[in-house]
Amino acid sequence: MINKYNARLLLIPKLAQVLRLFGNSWSRLGDKWGREVILAQANEIISTSDFDNVKKSEPALDIIFLTMIGGHGYNTSVDIALGLALKARGHQVRFVICDQQLSACEVKKANNRKNWESLCSKCWSYGKAVYARFGLSVIKVSELIAGRSPLSEPGRWKEIVEASLLKHFGKGVLDDSPEVQSRRVEYQKSVETSHLIGEALVELNPDRVLMSHGIYSTWGPQRELLNQANVPLVTFSKCKKKHTEKFNWTTSADWWDVSNEWERVKEIPLSEEQNHQLDKYLDSRRDHSSDTLKYNFGKPESRTQTFQRLGLNDGMPTFVAYTNVLWDAASAQREIVFSDPISWIIETIQWFADHQDRQLVVKVHPAEVVIGTNQPFASIIEERIAQLPKNVRIIQPQEKVNSWSIMEIADLGLVHTSTIGMEMPLENIPCAVVSRTHYRGRGFTFDVDTKAKYFDLIENWDRNRFDEAQSKKYARRYAYLLFERYQLPWPFFHEPKHTDVRAMNFSTVEELANHPVMDLICGSVETKQDFLLPASPEEARRFWQ
Repeated sequence: MINKYNARLLLIPKLAQVLRLFGNSWSRLGDKWGREVILAQANEIISTSDFDNVKKSEPALDIIFLTMIGGHGYNTSVDIALGLALKARGHQVRFVICDQQLSACEVKKANNRKNWESLCSKCWSYGKAVYARFGLSVIKVSELIAGRSPLSEPGRWKEIVEASLLKHFGKGVLDDSPEVQSRRVEYQKSVETSHLIGEALVELNPDRVLMSHGIYSTWGPQRELLNQANVPLVTFSKCKKKHTEKFNWTTSADWWDVSNEWERVKEIPLSEEQNHQLDKYLDSRRDHSSDTLKYNFGKPESRTQTFQRLGLNDGMPTFVAYTNVLWDAASAQREIVFSDPISWIIETIQWFADHQDRQLVVKVHPAEVVIGTNQPFASIIEERIAQLPKNVRIIQPQEKVNSWSIMEIADLGLVHTSTIGMEMPLENIPCAVVSRTHYRGRGFTFDVDTKAKYFDLIENWDRNRFDEAQSKKYARRYAYLLFERYQLPWPFFHEPKHTDVRAMNFSTVEELANHPVMDLICGSVETKQDFLLPASPEEARRFWQ
């Protein structure tokens, strides 16, 4: 199989170069022939680029990208775009790529064990080929860790191993089957390899390290070791809005970190133009027309229609709990009140079974059918609750029920880490948060930290406890910061499907590096500033051109 793929790496670029002569665009060629077309496009970009037409930055920095998975089309493309721009600005740029050294990683899927070796070879083949075509320097993992002593504390990265297993199996809670035990051993070997990579990077002591996500066995140990050594590092990942990217200093990319700027702007009222811009995007959230993925199904309904659809009593206090995808990094290992998200929902249902004077709606996250899961929340509830109480209604992830219609029947929302927890206060609906999430403690949610406080809040809920004006004020200011300034435009790829990059949307390196967004990102990398658009919509507008 790998010989066949290596042949593809040779033939597709040659075919694309010929077809390019007949006036075909790179995006059209990529749509037809796949991401390998980028190898041919790379030759054209580099051969026609003039690095002297890019402003140089002083001092020149030693920058290392912890790419690891060279065959991940999207993340590798982000690395290449950033690396080209930083190189053009005069910095030394190198990329650490795994040359088949990780015993388990995101490439090696749970249900495809027999093909792991060929998938690993294919990943490495594409990675080394595409970086070479763009003229970028690669450090092989095998070379980086050669001669290093094995990890002396095998259990040091236990939490990272378990988080990796959750993603690997697509579950939120694992059994102790032989398969899980076997994969745990393989992920333990991977974190030990990543630990050695982290040690080597600390010794190299680069001026900056950039990496995708910074989580799981592939990047987690390195991120923590680099942070401990005070090596400045940046993590990045795709955002909610279409064609946007976000960047963090030090934190993993699953954490939406705007803490520094929030302290500066939380007491500053939004302008009329800022309010208008925020309202426009919030309206689009109802059908996700401006977002990368669509999670909201069904048309809006009135409160009466919604109560009727759900078979609930519109005269009874109604509480709505919103679940997360159990394996997702934005959800896993964030517990404060309950041991895990499953316990939270099960114990909440059991509490409502004993309190028939109020009703509960559990809305299972639609992402279960959009991005997938091997542990559907509704199935877990069915297994653990023999008979669902009459005052409890489960909304399945595939049901065409509009999220905003459900939101509007809630007297109080209940969330683990879901974004809905910050959206409800925007609609003047109070929300209680039971776990660690980026918007906790921002002044617009009820942040509970014990079971006693959680159930007391539900039992004695009084709308008068909710300061609607103050909550909405802070929720809107936070939402503007998060949605309009933190998510940076990323127009540099042709991406016909989510994360499926088929071509680059720039013709030369100077076009890429001189783009206002790339200039902002590179400048922030160089000066250690936050990665944010200007607060003024008028000033921010030029970054979207």
